[in-house]
Amino acid sequence: MKQLSPYIVERNVDQVLPYRPVPSRPGADDMAGIGLAECWKVIHARLRLIGGTVAATLIITATVVFTMTPRYVATAKLLIEPEPPRLMDVSTLLQSMQNDSATDDYAKTQYSLLRDDQLVAEVIRELRLESNPNFAERPGLLKRIIGVLPQRIVVMLPLGPRSTNAKDRLGVSTASIDNYLKHLDVAPENGTRLVRVRFDSPDPALAAQIVNTHVADFLALSQQIRSDASGAARTFLEKELVRIKAQVEKSEAVLNQYRDRTGILSFGEKDQESNEVARVRMEELDKALTAAQDARIKAEAEMVQVKNGAYDSLPDVVSNTLIQNARPEVDRLEAQYAEMSSKYNDAYPPLREVRAKLRAAQARLATEVTAIARATERKYAAALLGQNNLEAEVEQERRRDFARNDASLQDAVLAREVDANRAIYEAVLKRRNEIGVNGAAPVSNIELVEQAVAPPLPSLPQKAKALMIAGLGSTLLGIALAFMLEHSDDRLKSVEELQSYLHLSELAILPDFTKLPGRTIRLPPDGALGMLRNAADPDSAVESHRRHALATLEAYKPLRNALLYSRAGGAPRTILFVSALPLEGKTMTASGTALAFAQTGARTLLIDADLRRPRCHRVFDAVDSTGLSEILVGRVQPSQVLQRLDNWSENDYEGLFFVSAGRPVPNPGELLTSMRMFETVQGLSEDFDFTLIDAAPYASASDTMGLATMVEGVVVVAAIDTPRQTIRGVCQRLSDAGAKVLGVVLNRVNPRDSAFINQSHHYGYGLYGSDLERKFIGAAAVD
Repeated sequence: MKQLSPYIVERNVDQVLPYRPVPSRPGADDMAGIGLAECWKVIHARLRLIGGTVAATLIITATVVFTMTPRYVATAKLLIEPEPPRLMDVSTLLQSMQNDSATDDYAKTQYSLLRDDQLVAEVIRELRLESNPNFAERPGLLKRIIGVLPQRIVVMLPLGPRSTNAKDRLGVSTASIDNYLKHLDVAPENGTRLVRVRFDSPDPALAAQIVNTHVADFLALSQQIRSDASGAARTFLEKELVRIKAQVEKSEAVLNQYRDRTGILSFGEKDQESNEVARVRMEELDKALTAAQDARIKAEAEMVQVKNGAYDSLPDVVSNTLIQNARPEVDRLEAQYAEMSSKYNDAYPPLREVRAKLRAAQARLATEVTAIARATERKYAAALLGQNNLEAEVEQERRRDFARNDASLQDAVLAREVDANRAIYEAVLKRRNEIGVNGAAPVSNIELVEQAVAPPLPSLPQKAKALMIAGLGSTLLGIALAFMLEHSDDRLKSVEELQSYLHLSELAILPDFTKLPGRTIRLPPDGALGMLRNAADPDSAVESHRRHALATLEAYKPLRNALLYSRAGGAPRTILFVSALPLEGKTMTASGTALAFAQTGARTLLIDADLRRPRCHRVFDAVDSTGLSEILVGRVQPSQVLQRLDNWSENDYEGLFFVSAGRPVPNPGELLTSMRMFETVQGLSEDFDFTLIDAAPYASASDTMGLATMVEGVVVVAAIDTPRQTIRGVCQRLSDAGAKVLGVVLNRVNPRDSAFINQSHHYGYGLYGSDLERKFIGAAAVD
């Protein structure tokens, strides 16, 4: 049984400097600090992404804004002062002129009235906008699709409206009202009492006509509301005036008849002191009764409004802040419900939620109004009760006066009754005049300041602004995407990062040969370097590939030089090439480096130790019938399988020898970590100046760890897209096994990558192998 030794090489501290990456907390590498230079590197590396994002956004935005129908915005200005005071009430007038705290609610009420559905429907009907093509809104794609479906299917759809021609107000469809409100804008100017009313339309003349008609109808509506509010009260007071006037005339006739019958000229001729007390008391009672009757009449006037259902005209309703604040909410919910009900059926959850909110808001509003109406009824009952009580007390006082002096007291009572009736009549007359003047007075707190005119230029779309915003937003989005991709990119992005993260030296930066400038012919995958053997082949295609192979060889000279001077006291003579993952360019790197060593004139051996998937023989177009596997099983001696790769131009590579992998074996791991393998490597290294071994990828085979302990140095080949954690893990495990990691070769780097442009070397791809160079480097290799 063959002796197996996975770790057969013993090294002392002077020979091996173990690889120990500095431990760091999670995220420490990303948090090391980022400055303007790093930000610029990220942006510069992702310029194509940022530019593509900006270009795509600008193209889409330009397509949208340049295909949109231009819309013209017409504007009218209104001056809305606080609620007008009652002209006949001087105290209220002065108070209103000095108090500005209650104007906000009134202004909000007017803004809501400007967007009232009834007003909008009136304007649409008056201007016949539903038949105007510039007003009708073009249906969207979804509506057009629904329009071609059968009606029975449309009814079943949750998005399909129940009836597209439903009429809501004044014979105007809800869709037209919603379309009108969508293009109507009512906004106050900050710091002033001016309100802008704007409407946009494809027709500038139509936009101005709609705004002017809307404002005119609103002014008429405001005047009508004030007139209707005082109409019912004025009618009731006129009826009361007729009754009170008749009562005054009757009381005056009775007084005159009594005085004529009794001959009384004045009150208090007998018992002057007692009569004076009675007179004063009676006068006080009369005044109280007059006030009570006045209060009762005012309350009764309000009761008439309550009975007629004109709750909105009640003073307490008008002055109630909660009700005035609730009305816009109800109007908004009604509009929202009308809009959604025209599109969705009753089973649609958002529609049911809006309907519930509308009912709740209407219930709260009705509750407040009902409470005020009931308070009005209670106030009327209290005023009537107070009047009745005062009348009873007056009646009692009158009887006492009659008992004291029937004749004189009767005269006084009649006189006071006449005065009371006159006072009531005057109070009612005054109140009626106030209501009449306030309702019909031309004085208004809402005035039209500026009429709308047809705009000469369209206001929408704002192309320059849209493009500027799109450009700025897409730039920020592109930069954000660049940083997100950079943060998620787990590759090594620069030589500095390679050195700081792996704490290893960078041996070489090898370019991606398919992306080099001037590469019009891609190298074939197999036999690429083997073409160098046929220098005299007249085939032009083969000659072209051979020239490219010669040029490719120049890329591996910096790696050769780095290995020659990788340590003090002489270059390592046995070097193992490993990679973390397959297809990272390890085989090509090992083969090219071997050629570069042989170009110096040094006796060089390349061993293909990847017994699972050997490829070195394909690179050189060599024979793979007998090789390393036959040596390890003892069938042949190493000298019997050596292939000499010579007969090249100018004999530059006469010192390159090759040992292929040989035939496949069932146990490559046991063979490669055996004592026989160690002895073979040691024996061959005595016959050659440099022995380079191409091993299997670390992730594919466990025998690579054993091979790493048999050589003087290990070169880790990593593709540019290999995760950096994977590379560091391989280097860590190799060092833990006792291998000497010389450094890392970063392969397949884009030559245009600015992060590696200073390290990737601008190769001239000529043959630098002059006699002086071979003599100098060859001497260093022998040392």
